Amino acid sequence: MTAAATAASLQQILLDALRAAGFEATVRPASDGAALTLTLYSRHKTPVATVQAAARWLDEAGVVADVTLSDDGSSSPVLTLPTEESVRRLIAALLDPWTRAYATLAPLADFLESHSVISDVDVDTQAVELTLPDDMLASAVTLAALLGAPAIDAGLDLNRPWGLRRLAGRMQWLVTGVVGSEVTATAAQGCAHDPDRLTLRLTIEQAHRLTRRLSHPTEPDSGPLSPASSR
Repeated sequence: MTAAATAASLQQILLDALRAAGFEATVRPASDGAALTLTLYSRHKTPVATVQAAARWLDEAGVVADVTLSDDGSSSPVLTLPTEESVRRLIAALLDPWTRAYATLAPLADFLESHSVISDVDVDTQAVELTLPDDMLASAVTLAALLGAPAIDAGLDLNRPWGLRRLAGRMQWLVTGVVGSEVTATAAQGCAHDPDRLTLRLTIEQAHRLTRRLSHPTEPDSGPLSPASSR
């Protein structure tokens, strides 16, 4: 296979990996026809926002690449990847963590939507933030019912801030028990233009366990509940 053919194959591999990781980027053959130039536009997803930061990160990740800034007015980092190994190392170090995060996010978001649970789900490579925005936290109550706690709001006045805080504590207790390790849960009262909201923050692994429990409700819990956070 010629150098140009190899570069074309690697270009498609890199484009597919960028797409799966949700990156905005362009990939083109370098002037020598063998290397690839990668321009990264997803600034919030990348640790290579400056030439200096890029050089440090690439060295730590073991990725051989030259770094410049684009001349299209965006000052985006441009990586020149000279070999197949450098392309594959970049994919493993930068893109694969985002791909795994989105692979966890998609089934959770799909499940919630299919069960009419109003939600906003945000993700990075370390955590999933699940926000349930609904008056009187109705979506949180629905999620609790799907997890086997249909009366989680019993005795609470969800028109009052203290009631929302208590529900957040109960949700933290419930979800912690489901995923087997502690999660955080906070509640915020809405206003005329925004509904009440409850936000759960989970690691990628915790989000995966939550999705599995929702999809397979007859399986046993991953770990014990701790009543402390429900008080």
